[in-house]
Amino acid sequence: MRLSKGTVSRVLVLALVAGAIAACGGNGNKMATGGPGANPGDNTRISTIPEPPAADTSSLTPSTQVFSINKGIWDDYQLYLSRVGRIGNGYYAITEDGVGGASWSCSDALCGMSYDGKAAAMKQCQESNPGKTCLIFAKDNHPQVRYQIAP
Repeated sequence: MRLSKGTVSRVLVLALVAGAIAACGGNGNKMATGGPGANPGDNTRISTIPEPPAADTSSLTPSTQVFSINKGIWDDYQLYLSRVGRIGNGYYAITEDGVGGASWSCSDALCGMSYDGKAAAMKQCQESNPGKTCLIFAKDNHPQVRYQIAP
């Protein structure tokens, strides 16, 4: 079987790439287990997820008031939660009667310090529910008011 120059050069390039990848593996990702507090038998890297921020209830609604939320708004809130995730950036606003609502959320890459998500959620709620008063129901994934789901 005769190999052409193109085939031979492709094989050589692949061999060089494979060698370079193997050389990069090295011990660069190995943990030093000889230091104080290290466990020589455990080289597991542990990554922790920071806890979400606490609810900002001090400036929102009286703690004795309970808002009744329509099932459709509750379902929409669940969709909002799936977008925001465990540590997200967003606000969910509802109408005082619990039959209307709107949300605003963004990923970290799109959120700037100058953008006011709370105002954006309130504006969307007001525009979607003219003549009704809106309030912030949740910041990120933390409800900011006491609530119940309407039967």
